[in-house]
Order: sequence, then C-alpha cells, then structure tokens
Amino acid sequence: MNRGTTLKKEKLKKEKQNKNKGTWGVIGGIVLLGLGKMKWLLAILKFAKLSTLISMILSLGAYGLVYGWKFGFALIYLLLVHELGHYVACKMRGLPVKPTLFIPFIGAAVRMEKMPKSAAEMAFIAYMGPVFGVLSLVPPILLYLTTASSLWLVVLSFGALINLFNLIPFGGLDGGKIVGGISTKLWFLGLILIIAFVIYTHSVLATIIAILGVIHLWYFHKKNKTLDKDKQEVTAARTLYHRLQEVKEEPHLFREAIRDFNLEKDSLVQLEVEQLYEEFRGTAQNVNLRKPVVIEGEPLDEFAQARLQEELEDYALYQKASETFLQQLEEYLTQEETDLQYAESYRTTSTKSRTITFIIYIALIIVLSVCLDVSKELLHMHPEARGFFNR
Repeated sequence: MNRGTTLKKEKLKKEKQNKNKGTWGVIGGIVLLGLGKMKWLLAILKFAKLSTLISMILSLGAYGLVYGWKFGFALIYLLLVHELGHYVACKMRGLPVKPTLFIPFIGAAVRMEKMPKSAAEMAFIAYMGPVFGVLSLVPPILLYLTTASSLWLVVLSFGALINLFNLIPFGGLDGGKIVGGISTKLWFLGLILIIAFVIYTHSVLATIIAILGVIHLWYFHKKNKTLDKDKQEVTAARTLYHRLQEVKEEPHLFREAIRDFNLEKDSLVQLEVEQLYEEFRGTAQNVNLRKPVVIEGEPLDEFAQARLQEELEDYALYQKASETFLQQLEEYLTQEETDLQYAESYRTTSTKSRTITFIIYIALIIVLSVCLDVSKELLHMHPEARGFFNR
C-alpha cells in the first residue's frame, strides 16, 4: 500500500470522525435546549408513565431487531412526539388520559378516560397529534442540513409518511376524527382512499383499520338515523328519574311510576329500565310493602312489635334497593345524554369551527406532503440509506 493511499484513508477517517462529532454536537445542542425548557421537560416526564416506558422499550426492541437500532430510536421518537400532541390537547381540554401505550408495528395511542364533549373538541385533540408530528420533523431537517447524513432523510421521510397516513379521513385514524368536525360526508372519501391503500400495499394493519372503520361508519349512520327518537326516549326516562326522586319515600308510588313507564318494546331505554327494575325487585323482595307508620308513645304487644320490626327491615331493604336503582339509572342516562350530545354535535358544529379545522387539516396535508416529496427526492442521491434497515 503506497503512502498516498494511506494518507487518503486517514483523511477520510478524520472526516468521518468530524462528521460524527458534528452529529452528536447538534444532538447535544438540541438536548441542552430541551433541558433549558424545564416546563416541557416536566410535561414529557409526566407523559412517560411506567407503563409507557415499558411498552416503549418493548417496541424499541422489536423495531431495533427488524429495522436497526438507529431507525428504531428514530421511530420511537416520532411516535412519542405525535402522541405527546394528543396528550397536551387532552390536558388543554381538561380530559383525563391514561398512560400512552406503544404497540410494536402498530404505533402508539393516548388512551382517554373521558370522551370529548363534541366533534369539534375531538377534531382538536386529533389534529394536535399531526401538528406535533410536523414539529418532530424539524430536528431531522436541521440534523441533515448540519451533517448531510442520509439517516435524517430516512427519519424525515418516514415521519412525514406515517403522519400523512394518519390524516386519511376515515375510521379511528386522526384524519377520520378531524373531518368529523368538518363534514361526516368526507368519511366516504376516506373509505375510498383506505380501500385503495389496502389494494396497493396489501397492508394487514390498513385492512384492520378499514374493517373497523366500516363498522364505525355503519354504527354512526344507524345512530344518526334514530337520533331524534333516542333523544325523546332519554328525555322521557329522565322525567321518570325525577318522578322517582320525588316519591322514593313511598314504595308503592315508586313501583307504580316504574310500571307506568312505557316506551316501544324495541326501545333500548325501555329494556334498560325493565332490566334495572328486575334487579330492584330481586333485592326488595316484598313488592306489597308500604312505608311503616311508627306512632311514638303507642304501646305495642309482642306480636305487633315483631311485625313492625319486620316491616322496618323490609323498608330498609327497599331503601337500599331504590337508591341503587336510582344511581344506576342516573349513570345510564348521563352516559346516554353524553353520547347523544356528542352525536348531535356533528350537526351543530359552528361554521367558524368547521372552517378553522378545515384550514388546519389542509395545511397539515400540504406541509407533510412537501416534506415527504423533498425527502424522497434527496434520498435518490443517497443510495447508502438502505443500509439503515436490516432488511
């Protein structure tokens, strides 16, 4: 080996070392900048619960084995920032959330403990994920401009792709939830797009999303068709609830009010009330009970005293059963009213809210499409990018 070749190799080695130092220098700068923003750091630490970390580590191991560790870390980062957007949106709306769950080769999800009140609120929570997804692409762009490493192009391209896929206006995808706050008719466009995607890619995940989306579309259509009728039935049941609160001290009036409540036999509300009534009767077994009358100072013989004691015990059982009945009926009606309010919000969302949501939705599609297109063009200049994958 001649001296010229040796010097050339040493020069290339130094350039590679400097390049790596530059890469880690930029990463370190970003980390220090993040540490400077302690408010965001605390939010992320709060976001990363134990179950989140465990599922994240398991997903990282799966991605690392299949795609390589560099890309595995990048993929976890992209998913984490995206879900952080949903998490922040839920907190802004005062909605409690469970720890984020990472599922290998499927993604991650923030699990809401309480559903949003309206389609507009759901749209806000949904589009905050892709908004943070766009922000997650800024570091890969800066790192590529600084280091010219094709790894960051791969991260940029994949980040734009998964966020764009999530914007398909269908089913449980963010896009489906976003356009629900614009027009539910767009779900049919999403159905066409997801079917085309399944045919083109043969993706199992996309197929599952398509099937679940069709079920959701059918359920929504059915619910929307009977919305006015359902509202009337729930209103009637709420009237019954108030009546029962008024007469709950009188067992015979309590039972008469329930028995007089009569909707159509195929009514789900009627069936629920009947089921709760059967449970009530099973607990308060003495159906002919009347409220015991106790007159102070009146002498009672042994037989009368025993009978009064028995009536008081039966009445105590009735009181416990009636309270349980009213509590279960209240919980059922509250949930039904919430669901109906949410279903009706698809009709009543303001024009201003629809317009803002539409603008944000289109802007996200444009920005992510540009990022994807540019990154794919640049990747043609980096054939070594394939080396970041194990297969």
